Amino acid sequence: MKPYSYLLAYTIPATVFLSMYAGGYAVWLPVLYVFILIPVAELWVGTNKNNADYEAEQKAKKSLTYSLVLWLFVPIPFLLTAYLGYLYHTRSLEGLEIAGMLLSIALCNGGIGITIAHELVHRTSSGQRWLGRILLLSVLYMHFAIEHVRGHHALVATEEDPASARKGESYYRFWWRSVWGQWISAWNLEAERLVKQRKQVWSTSNEMLWFVGLQLAYLGLVYATFGPMVLLFTLIMAVASFSLLEAVNYIEHYGLERERHENGRYEKVTEHHSWNSDHVLSRMFLFELTRHSDHHATASRPYQVLRSLEASPQLPTGYPGMIILSFFPPLWFRVMDPRVEAFNN
Repeated sequence: MKPYSYLLAYTIPATVFLSMYAGGYAVWLPVLYVFILIPVAELWVGTNKNNADYEAEQKAKKSLTYSLVLWLFVPIPFLLTAYLGYLYHTRSLEGLEIAGMLLSIALCNGGIGITIAHELVHRTSSGQRWLGRILLLSVLYMHFAIEHVRGHHALVATEEDPASARKGESYYRFWWRSVWGQWISAWNLEAERLVKQRKQVWSTSNEMLWFVGLQLAYLGLVYATFGPMVLLFTLIMAVASFSLLEAVNYIEHYGLERERHENGRYEKVTEHHSWNSDHVLSRMFLFELTRHSDHHATASRPYQVLRSLEASPQLPTGYPGMIILSFFPPLWFRVMDPRVEAFNN
């Protein structure tokens, strides 16, 4: 796709801002947009499995515009939080209005922000990786930059990976296991790195300590600027945001398993170990994250050149629809378990 195709994702923060400006019941419009309009539209727009040819792929890799589309988003989570703080102190906000604003901002920060952060923390440039970390700072999930790249990609589709959902496991059970498991895994991975480098774990070389400090400093800034209630709102938005990430984690590898060889090692990660979706709108809104099979098969590929792979298992619809389905375990199991069994056999 052309770079401007992905600007469609920016309609979400734009809708959030305009709904907050309007106030009242309008603050719920982003929720309707993400969880009703987009899933319905995806059924009409359908899929596109076409892949770029070699020349187009090489051109896309060299294009700076694809990266600029990502970088533009970095200040948005912080600006939305600041705007929320401003409105709280200048308007008489009611309970439902506040709830709508919090959920709408969380959908933006968790759906678009963390998706872009995910892309950036995979980049080879330290500057771009730190842009990804800054986005993760806004949702208090900076450890994801360590655990996802060095943990999840190594152990995906195994019982050792906290971010891979098992067949028969509900989203809610998975949430607890994944959230705490990824935090512990990130600490362990960072400690192992420092031990190998013969450095002290409790030192300024420990990225996890930096992440904790930066997140506490951010919360302190929110408190000092807007007071205790906006601090509470920020915490609620962070939990809602990374809960959306965990819903995405849940659907991406549900029930898929890598075989373990007699020597104890797992088979190589391939396109068989991630659920794929070629639904056009999800591809644009989520910067090709839905072509997840190719991302795990070749993690170094930037989003604009991820491919649709015929051998990968396919989701029945795009990510917004699948996320909604994951919130209702009986329906999820009815839809997905037969697909897991059919693919594994």
